[in-house]
Amino acid sequence: MNSAEDAMIKTLQNLWFSKSRCCQPLMIMFMIVVVILWALPVHAAAEQDDGMPRVLRSGFLQRVFYDADPRDAKASLEVHSREVSRSAGLTAPPRVVMFADMASMAKAIRRGEIELATMPTIEYLRIRGTVPLIPSFVSANNNGLGQRYVVIVRKESGIRSFSDLKGKSVLLPLVAKHELGHLWLETLLMQAGKGGADSFFRKVKESPKVSHAIMGVFFRQADAAIVTRAGLDTSRQLNPQLETQLTVLAESGNLSDGVTCMIPATPEKFRNSLSRAIIHLNETSGGRQLYTIFQTSGVIPFKPAYLEGLEELLREQSRLKTKNAKRK
Repeated sequence: MNSAEDAMIKTLQNLWFSKSRCCQPLMIMFMIVVVILWALPVHAAAEQDDGMPRVLRSGFLQRVFYDADPRDAKASLEVHSREVSRSAGLTAPPRVVMFADMASMAKAIRRGEIELATMPTIEYLRIRGTVPLIPSFVSANNNGLGQRYVVIVRKESGIRSFSDLKGKSVLLPLVAKHELGHLWLETLLMQAGKGGADSFFRKVKESPKVSHAIMGVFFRQADAAIVTRAGLDTSRQLNPQLETQLTVLAESGNLSDGVTCMIPATPEKFRNSLSRAIIHLNETSGGRQLYTIFQTSGVIPFKPAYLEGLEELLREQSRLKTKNAKRK
């Protein structure tokens, strides 16, 4: 591993293990994009005479860094991306562009100001009809299908159905990190005809970590919790008692949580070269180390089937909202 690559890896390690550490797939994909900026062949990002972009500009939403200063993350990543780009012989350094919201990102895409855009899948679904995008990659975790959420309770609690949670206390994941978990809960409440969470539950509290929510139910600090299936399975492996004491009351479908898109206006040659760099990233020592740091197997090519679970949930939510509106 050369000194530039080693410097980049050390910076990513520092950022990952700082206060901003989280297992959010979008954060993982963002970090992977930084290594892609280094791995991209020179001709794909620096040619000037055949219409190819002179610099690869990658866009990301600031809200992904919900518990860290996005300026610090951006500055750190840009500095080391620049160092590695220079060592690779690129004539122009790659850029990481941070957007305050999806509206500004969508405007930049329309204006041709970025070549690669990583966003929450729910945001992609909202804008795909009006913004030119080519969904290209997703996180490889859960075979590209995204997160599943579960409602957990203690087996001896007497709670046997979602309706039994009326007047109970519940721990929820942070909405900034797990918007889809909250969306699923909202749909569950509408399906049961129970109104909003605040009126249905006796007490609602967000838990900063999945493990905290699980142990909160285990130690009877809350009657129920919504956590990720992956987080629950990991906790059960570490603590076999959880298997005997906790049970899953309800489970969501697969909910895609992030997608990286290319822009149709960029040359096909450029997109093909970028795709090859991304797919073969795990063949590089930097890529393999990156995946190890972030506890992921990397990214895989996008398939429309990956969206089906989230699309179904959004359709059900829309149907129930329309039904409830007609009743009023």
